[in-house]
Amino acid sequence: MKKVFISTTTFGEDDPSILKELAKAKISTTMNPHARRLNEAEITDILVKGQYDGLLAGLEPLTENVLAKAKTLKVISRVGVGMDNVDQVAAKKLGIKVFNTPGVLTDAVAELTLGFILAALRKIALLDRKMHVGQWEKKMGALLKGKTVGIVGFGNIGMRVAQLALAFGANIIFTDVRKIKKAKSKQVSVARLIKSANIISLHCSGKDCVIGEKEIQAMKEGVIIINTARGSLIDEKALFKGVSSGKVACAGLDVFLEEPYKGELSKLDNVILTPHIGSYAREARVIMEKMAVDNLIKSFLK
Repeated sequence: MKKVFISTTTFGEDDPSILKELAKAKISTTMNPHARRLNEAEITDILVKGQYDGLLAGLEPLTENVLAKAKTLKVISRVGVGMDNVDQVAAKKLGIKVFNTPGVLTDAVAELTLGFILAALRKIALLDRKMHVGQWEKKMGALLKGKTVGIVGFGNIGMRVAQLALAFGANIIFTDVRKIKKAKSKQVSVARLIKSANIISLHCSGKDCVIGEKEIQAMKEGVIIINTARGSLIDEKALFKGVSSGKVACAGLDVFLEEPYKGELSKLDNVILTPHIGSYAREARVIMEKMAVDNLIKSFLK
């Protein structure tokens, strides 16, 4: 019987039949005991001691050091799209097969992004908090119609955000490492996007910081910043300064450099925070988990 560790925290909750499918394939499973993202030391210890054949992986760091020590590991099946946390070169060298689930989360992340944008423009989260403590205080918001939305990273999710925002009458500009010729929106440089957009939404991959103090200073006064992609893309200290000064009118963040997030941005009223729920739309989550399990089972059969 193959042994598989499941590092994601809510695997199978919305469709328990996924776990039954693994049992049917004679695969024993162990769930993440910490119910949060694991650090490098924790995932190394678990994989080494458990002698697992496979890993249904979340966003824990699967570095060359981790993979080299996990001598029995043969398959990594990411429950998600991003592969930044997996050293794929090391995996290939060690003979570990790596899979992900592309295309599943497009609508889930794009709709969450639109929710952030509308909540920021109309101050929904702020006014909700005030109502809950008995304060009836009206604050003027703004329309999405007519605003310039700058999208950094124009893959499937970035394109879907553009479609949704266009339906509200927004203007779209975007930047991407590729030249995209058929897009209905205008492709511009990162510098121009930062200077021109009323709303900036991040949908790129990678670990490099895209928005720091320099970029925030170059933005329009009262800009809105949304990040549903990678926590590393924003310098959180620079963002705190930008929001505190009023340069940034509001920020909406679903991802953070360290998770669970307990930083100072949580002290600011005009920052909307969610606990990395981009994939937490029931329909998308179930499909993603099934795809990850199918990838795992098929790899064991080859």
